[in-house]
Amino acid sequence: AELWAADMYGEGPSMARAQKLPMERMWRDESHDWYECVFAPSDPRIHYLFQLSKEGISLMVDQDGIYPKGTKAPEDMVPFPFAYAYPEQAKPAWARGCVGYQIFPDRFRRAEQEPESQPVEPWDSTRYANEFRFGGNLNGIRQAVPYLKELGVGVVYMTPIFASNTSHRYNTFDYFTVDPLLGTLKELQALSDELHAAGIRIVLDGVFNHCGTEFPPFMDAQEKGLDSEYFDWFFFDKEKCPCGYLTFGHTPEMPKLNLKNESAAAYFVQVGTYWITKAHVDGWRLDVSPEVWPDFWRQFRRAVLLENPDALLVAECWDDSRQWVTQGDMFDSTMHYVLSRAVWLYFAERKISLKQFDFRVNRAMAMYPQAVQEVLWNFLGSHDTPRFITRAEGNESRLRAAVFFQMTHPGVPIIYYGDELGLMGGPDPDCRRPMPWDKAEGNPLLDFYKRLTTLRDSSEALRLGTFKTWRLKENGLYAYLRKSETQEALVVLNTSDTAADGMIELPKAFQGREAWTDGVSNKPLPVTGGSVRAALLPGEGLVLIREI
Repeated sequence: AELWAADMYGEGPSMARAQKLPMERMWRDESHDWYECVFAPSDPRIHYLFQLSKEGISLMVDQDGIYPKGTKAPEDMVPFPFAYAYPEQAKPAWARGCVGYQIFPDRFRRAEQEPESQPVEPWDSTRYANEFRFGGNLNGIRQAVPYLKELGVGVVYMTPIFASNTSHRYNTFDYFTVDPLLGTLKELQALSDELHAAGIRIVLDGVFNHCGTEFPPFMDAQEKGLDSEYFDWFFFDKEKCPCGYLTFGHTPEMPKLNLKNESAAAYFVQVGTYWITKAHVDGWRLDVSPEVWPDFWRQFRRAVLLENPDALLVAECWDDSRQWVTQGDMFDSTMHYVLSRAVWLYFAERKISLKQFDFRVNRAMAMYPQAVQEVLWNFLGSHDTPRFITRAEGNESRLRAAVFFQMTHPGVPIIYYGDELGLMGGPDPDCRRPMPWDKAEGNPLLDFYKRLTTLRDSSEALRLGTFKTWRLKENGLYAYLRKSETQEALVVLNTSDTAADGMIELPKAFQGREAWTDGVSNKPLPVTGGSVRAALLPGEGLVLIREI
């Protein structure tokens, strides 16, 4: 494949003076090959088309369709226009490829406080339902900052922390007050400052699609009806809605907000900027983002970045998120459940083959530009899903394989609290069990996580590189390449449930050495006939890194 590109405002037919650039096939699935060309045009407003060649046959692709090369003169070609001259704002440097850690505050860690503001569950209680509160708090998270730093975490994401009556706090009552059971504004500021001192950023959870029934504007609107200044902040409809108003899902405790209303939008924009400035937080993860009036997100982004140009905004979109993240006018990133589903189906549940998994990974890579790929939040599980180890029926080697893939894949690998200790948990609320701190000392799984986060942090290729499939083997060995400006890495992972042994042909750029050193085990790997031997137990992998 070849890209023809030219300044659309130059003299004469643009395709007569087009720059012809070779394209590289980067990704492939059952029905598509995706080619890519990275170049810097002198003028960002370009005309472009494609030439496809194989076995002496060349076809041209422009707006008119596909036709044999030479059928049209350059002046008759109808190239595609790209006239967008506005450069996208760069993603925050700190957010590119770092390791993330998701905390469900009520269940993470409890620092004893006297007196307790309200009764809480014993930490070993098995009453995980959302109405039971365990009393995890901000000071408890502060106590865990050294643990997070040692784990290699670069950003902490906390689910909602604002006043509510549930453990999850997605039914917010007061958006300007930290839930008293969690702590105070002063304690949140202290947590933020301690995380920053440890080199860790902090992202809050913004729930602006809906609120709780004790949110004062909702209470006022429900009491006064059309006489309330807040009536249009919500969707009251007694005929269509069983509870009299539209809700999140079918949950009466969570009335849906109307952010098309200007005063409601202004209120929640103020919420966003308030916590950025008062608590020194570094960004927002925005709940149920596809169901919110899209222009609100544009307003929200402008206001937040005015206060902190280095802030990160992450959508909670479970599907194709191109409309939300590609242009950069709403979100920087999304929770990448498209990739998560592929990981669950293959590594945990064995419902698809390695080849089918690779196709899904390739489709996910083709979905977003590289700048977006570098900041996508990649989960093995979250507060909304069963934990991976439970999906895998307790099979730890499958978890290790998935973690290895997660830590050597583009994006931001997010560790859901407790996964690194082997915490089990089924669907919500079972996936929200209290953190088993008694299992941290001498935990081999935790050590495995630490080795991988250390390796990732030391390698630009693993943090920021592109992804390209290299080889798939019948025995479950999976090899792929990561390439950045200064490094290239060859990753080989045993994805199967049994030991796998095979020769992996080295890419041309890795040829010419007698041996390589595995970045995971630090053991030498002799080169034989242009290949290295990968002898790996289930869940094990190796990484070869070369400088460019």
